[in-house]
Amino acid sequence: MTSPTSAAALKSRMVSILREKFGLPEDEVLSGATFDELDIDSLVLVELGLILRKELGVEMAEGDLKASFRIDDAVAAVEAKRAMV
Repeated sequence: MTSPTSAAALKSRMVSILREKFGLPEDEVLSGATFDELDIDSLVLVELGLILRKELGVEMAEGDLKASFRIDDAVAAVEAKRAMV
């Protein structure tokens, strides 16, 4: 898969991952709810980080994605990590 280059493409890919791998409805992810409010626990966040590392080549350490994040916060965190590469 080609690495998403824009924030919008990255957000779309993250929503797809959460929908496909973890069964979350897209509208809930995009609702502005935090990961915690979506019942996404730390294990799912670690797995999401591993998927992003595999797909994007971005090293996401445990704790880089937080339960208090909304999808836009997660996108910003990944973009910040990509900028460091």
